[in-house]
Amino acid sequence: MTSYKSNIEIDYPIEKAFKIFIDINKRELPRFNKKNPTETSYSRVIKQVGKTKIEMVTKITAFEKNKVYEVTSTVDKDTYISRYEFKKINDNKTEITLIERQDTSLISKIYITFKSFTAKKKLKTKLEKIKSGIEEEASRRK
Repeated sequence: MTSYKSNIEIDYPIEKAFKIFIDINKRELPRFNKKNPTETSYSRVIKQVGKTKIEMVTKITAFEKNKVYEVTSTVDKDTYISRYEFKKINDNKTEITLIERQDTSLISKIYITFKSFTAKKKLKTKLEKIKSGIEEEASRRK
């Protein structure tokens, strides 16, 4: 299983950063289960070739308020896991760590080997987008 890890700091208390992060992610989860988030899943067609539809199933596989949010997406036999860990640095600063793991078929592994050269940069870019999304949403809620 291929794994990549990166982190970023954000100038918000952990409770606020986590809540906004979850609120943003709920937009992509039509039926988010507040009482038991790990029972939340959805599927969508990501590609259609002729009459054949390729579907991705996404599930929340770990959830601990103000600490962990993990989603697992499956396409055919390939599995992609994105785990977000939140850590309180001080009362007004939070560290978000993103760990992405992939368990893929041989053809996908060859492709991923080529993509691994840019994976760290893409992870950092993804975290920067998450940070700016949280900051924008927080400023709207003031």
